[in-house]
Amino acid sequence: MFVKTEVRQTNKYGKALFAAEPVRRGTIVCSLTLGAEVTTEDEYVRAVAENRQPVTRTGTRYAGKYFTFGNLDAPYNYVNHSFTPSLLCHCGVVVALRDLKPGDELTLDYRTLIDTTDVGIYNDAVSGREIRGWNARETLLKTARQLIALVASIEGWEG
Repeated sequence: MFVKTEVRQTNKYGKALFAAEPVRRGTIVCSLTLGAEVTTEDEYVRAVAENRQPVTRTGTRYAGKYFTFGNLDAPYNYVNHSFTPSLLCHCGVVVALRDLKPGDELTLDYRTLIDTTDVGIYNDAVSGREIRGWNARETLLKTARQLIALVASIEGWEG
């Protein structure tokens, strides 16, 4: 983590990750790739289908047909899903989409992190809506466009 955070118990879905300091929009919050292992999408899907740990608990789309997993003790493993997330993940780099205050929950859109198969489907804890991953191309295009728009909108962005 590149910002101060804290893991806390919630009533919605067990534990969650919260900002422990103000985080400005556009700040790089963490990298899911540092110290992680890389695997192919096919192997990731097999591991999820077989409920193999730590892949099932920590696996996320990296770029293209590659996924990362590992870092079981990393606080970012407690980032929950939201269809209106506070964070954006692009190729493993996680950036704040808006200004965050201490106590704000850190959330990601899991559609950018999981595969497209029936194996990787989640249900949103708040709405019950199905969360199905986007394919590699769609994920890369959506997150790249969102990241470019975010950085372009911040005068003097330096990371």
